[in-house]
Amino acid sequence: MPAQPASFRVAVEIVVNRPVAQVFAYLSDLRHDPQWWGGLHSSRRISGDGGVGTLYELDATLLRVRHRTRIEVTAQEPPRRQTITVRSGPLPYTAHYEWSELAPGRTRFGLVAEIVAARPWAWFGPLLSPLLSLLARRYFRRVPAIIEAATPA
Repeated sequence: MPAQPASFRVAVEIVVNRPVAQVFAYLSDLRHDPQWWGGLHSSRRISGDGGVGTLYELDATLLRVRHRTRIEVTAQEPPRRQTITVRSGPLPYTAHYEWSELAPGRTRFGLVAEIVAARPWAWFGPLLSPLLSLLARRYFRRVPAIIEAATPA
């Protein structure tokens, strides 16, 4: 019997001690993702200028399986919101990014990813959601130190 697709959400929130525009510039450009997202070998922009319609190709490993994923920026309101959607790849998702100013020079970044895991990922069933949530929290914890070290206050 084939595994049914599993749908779930992953949510992460971090605070970065830098202005919204700087945090947006870094996190909205997926070419930076290999600096902090474990298992991501490369990310390159294959078309577009970073705004709506921009396509990225990612080379990643998830649960010891290496794959390529194409992601499109499907909505963007700089420097407050961005939505990206997987156009091809083994684990379809749409991720909604949101940036807000907590105080001058202090930014809250939130991510909500809506994931639809089909075979073979659906075979992991109820373990996949907590595993991806754990990985997302772990990797996003790296981001504030990277941005704060790379950009002046």
